[in-house]
Amino acid sequence: MTKPVIAITIGDPSGIGPEIVKKAVSDKSVLKVCKPLIIGTSYGFVPGKQSLKSSKSAILFLKEAVTLLKRGRADALVTGPVSKSSFDSVDGLAPHLPIHRDGTGHTEFLAKIFNTKNVEMLMVAGDTKVHLLTRHIPLSNVGSNISVKKIINSIKSVHTFIRSRFGVKTPKAAICGLNPHCGDGGLVGSEEQKIIIPAVRILKKIGVNITGPLNPEVAFTKKFDLIICTYHDQAMLPLKLLKPNVIVNLTIGLPFIRTSPGHGTAYDIAGRGIADYQAMIEAIKLAAVLTPKNP
Repeated sequence: MTKPVIAITIGDPSGIGPEIVKKAVSDKSVLKVCKPLIIGTSYGFVPGKQSLKSSKSAILFLKEAVTLLKRGRADALVTGPVSKSSFDSVDGLAPHLPIHRDGTGHTEFLAKIFNTKNVEMLMVAGDTKVHLLTRHIPLSNVGSNISVKKIINSIKSVHTFIRSRFGVKTPKAAICGLNPHCGDGGLVGSEEQKIIIPAVRILKKIGVNITGPLNPEVAFTKKFDLIICTYHDQAMLPLKLLKPNVIVNLTIGLPFIRTSPGHGTAYDIAGRGIADYQAMIEAIKLAAVLTPKNP
């Protein structure tokens, strides 16, 4: 069996991406499972100083990776960290794509390019897997961006992926409530009663082993194969506290495996040689493990 070729973008060349990519691809455990193909350069950029030039370069690196994937020269993609504001620079590079104030990041960018309507964000940290029903949107918009249909379709997609790619025959899942105390029977919010509970009932009927809604502190302290969160920080806060250095962002729904380290550009420490690169190692290895190998 041949090792998969993993296209790895360095992200924003002024952030910690170049450092963590360089260190990660030098790790023996990474080289054992894949052939890294690095895309990008930090030459000519000032560490810690985000600029229009660095933002546009980050997008160009990503577009080059897309070209390699489409041509079959790469089997999977690992993306280095890019600031959400960098996607403003798609104007003139890919003007048909939405900009960051609509919640655009790598996930939405790639979904648009590959004409994929339904993509899901799954955060993987060791044996902990956390699904985000909504991604980078204002907290005030979360309630209007979830529905019974969305919850069912999103969880079915992630549930199927976990069964097929991670080999968990009957994933045990839990969904968190949106409001304090899961709405307290409708006293502090109606989303649980009107949306989440009906969705859970239907999911159970079609064979998904799911419980909830649960308070996040309960879900994250029990043993589940999958935890579903209604919004970004509901997922990321406990993950950052419990397993801060091994979080991997996995996109489900693209025609290839795409992962990234679960952290940002860290401009404040860029160029100092102190960035933790374990999450990048985990992102590359996960992409390799989940990518079917050619005989």
